[in-house]
Amino acid sequence: MQTIFDYAVIGVGAAGLSFLKERHQLINKKFIAIDKNIHTQKNHIFGFWNMPWTKELTRHSHKKWNAWSIISQDEEISFYSEKHKYEILYLDKWKNESLKSERDLVICQNNVRTIYKKNKIFEITLDNDDVCYAHNIVDSRSTKLDRKYLKQHFLGQTIKVKNDIFDENKLVLMDFRVDQSKGIHFIYLVPFAKNKALIESTMFSFNEENDEWYIKAIENYLYKFYNLKEWTVLDEEKGSIPMTVIDEPKNDFINIGTMSGAMKPSSGYAMSFIQKQISDLFQNDLIINKNITNPHKKIDLWMDKVFLKVLEADSIMAIDIFIKLGKILNGDEFALFMSGQANMLIRLKIIFKMPKKPFLKALFH
Repeated sequence: MQTIFDYAVIGVGAAGLSFLKERHQLINKKFIAIDKNIHTQKNHIFGFWNMPWTKELTRHSHKKWNAWSIISQDEEISFYSEKHKYEILYLDKWKNESLKSERDLVICQNNVRTIYKKNKIFEITLDNDDVCYAHNIVDSRSTKLDRKYLKQHFLGQTIKVKNDIFDENKLVLMDFRVDQSKGIHFIYLVPFAKNKALIESTMFSFNEENDEWYIKAIENYLYKFYNLKEWTVLDEEKGSIPMTVIDEPKNDFINIGTMSGAMKPSSGYAMSFIQKQISDLFQNDLIINKNITNPHKKIDLWMDKVFLKVLEADSIMAIDIFIKLGKILNGDEFALFMSGQANMLIRLKIIFKMPKKPFLKALFH
């Protein structure tokens, strides 16, 4: 007789793993995780600020910083927070924790071809023509958009050098002292040790570049600011993230992660918001009626929409906006704002200090 799983988790990235991490709350249930790349996807890091709902992430995080900075051609804005540290977590570590005790979990290394519902049971046909069945679909796959949208795309290399040249106590969130000819471009520098760091060339633009472009940007940056000509590349990661407000999908699934708008449109940060979404899902019994909540407040989504319109119209202004943001917010306020927890006072501080003309133009547009 064909097994009918209680939950079929389709797409086992950050959101799918986070759901499976909490599956122990659903007692005596059977799960199947479906993802062709579940055991072959490349390791990469997730960044987030420590918040009340990120306790599980913090338990397994690799490194934490109280200090971070944003750098332009003219100045460096430094932040410090004792309460809301910036942390990074490795995908492989999170995967190992999420897939523990696999007796209640079947792992399927395939892609889904079709999903058909009949008599309240989902029939899932895989790309090898196998079929499985489930009472519930948990969909955490990335969404495909049929419109033009701004993207955050990046390529990063974890490198090791001979000398102790990195400040391991301060993370560089954005360093804009790089080529701005193709869009909003900055270096994200994660110092693991004095001689080891992730150097990531990141862009906000409509078009992605070839790998050589990002690598050349990294090489130029290391030579210009660290006088480096030689280093060892230990690992590499790359990706592309939609920077847009995503409409809620119209289906009968439990949609989580990017599919349900967990990613913050203006920054691309998602891991913290996924945890908030998963927490709400289990603790408030939303999993029963599939009433998945968007983890972002409506006012924050509205502000993000206006902000993205400004960036689309004038990418050069982005540097000035981020520097102004750094000047008006302290470390705690900045972390709260980036994590969707800004109060009205913080929002008003931001609104009143932003350049009025481009924001009003974007607002009315």
